[in-house]
Amino acid sequence: MKCPLVFTIVALLTLANSTAAESVHFAVFGDIQEETDAGHAKDLAMVDQINHAKPDFTVFVGDIQGGGPCTDKQRQEAVDIFNHVEGPLVFTPGDNAWTDCRLPGKGDWHPLERLAKLREDLVPKGRSLGQNPMPLLQQTGEYRENARWQKGDVIFVTLHMPGSNNGVYPDRYAFEEFERRNAANLQWLAGAYDDVALKKAKGLVVFFHGNPGWSDVYWKANAYRDVKAMLANEGAKLGVPILVVHGDTHRFTIDKPLAFKNGHSRADHVIRLEVFGSPERGFVLVTADTQNPALFSFSPVEMEGHTR
Repeated sequence: MKCPLVFTIVALLTLANSTAAESVHFAVFGDIQEETDAGHAKDLAMVDQINHAKPDFTVFVGDIQGGGPCTDKQRQEAVDIFNHVEGPLVFTPGDNAWTDCRLPGKGDWHPLERLAKLREDLVPKGRSLGQNPMPLLQQTGEYRENARWQKGDVIFVTLHMPGSNNGVYPDRYAFEEFERRNAANLQWLAGAYDDVALKKAKGLVVFFHGNPGWSDVYWKANAYRDVKAMLANEGAKLGVPILVVHGDTHRFTIDKPLAFKNGHSRADHVIRLEVFGSPERGFVLVTADTQNPALFSFSPVEMEGHTR
């Protein structure tokens, strides 16, 4: 009579162990800026390779176009690329398709009008893009592109932080928009920290576009300073690895570049991954495995035509 009970306990333990050991596989890419028909075909071919890898989800970390004019065509081509992804795809904005659209030769657009179009086409309410979208918790208010989700024992969060000094340029209205967005980003990151603590997650992944100047001294007043300080200081208190994934400067990099305020002690809990960017072409497969002492491992995939 005891055998069924023993079997049930063993089965439950096996199930619990398999759940605890669940690994998460995701793909990341960004900065696709070859604005030609051939470049579009290459981007679709890269998505074919992502689909072949069958990640749990994919994240695009910004810049759907290069330095050419801001056009609706570029945005629609991005929609085509992201709809080609078989699994879920999460999008976070870069600078080239909205903050830079005010510049000479870019079309003299109002940046917030371009941002509204990005949200309309690339940030559906409550879910990701891709052929099989997944639900997302999105920040209420102005910045619904700030999203959060959980997979396995890891929390994932996007922040709207584009390149070119986080969208700050000599314009009062641009600075006021930055102040609103920066406050929203800090609040959203704090919410992700709360999630990690509440759910006893084993790690946190933060996605945004802009390179925040990792090597800058702590007192340098750039527009990424608040988020960097929060990643270093409050982030250390979480006691879990934090992977930060960004694009912007087009240099595939994996390192630990963040220092604490004293400028000497390295924030070893923060790992930085910068994805490939044009003219380099490729994506990175990331695995989060709780059986791995470092939690995260990386497999870069360079595409045909990739240049250095």
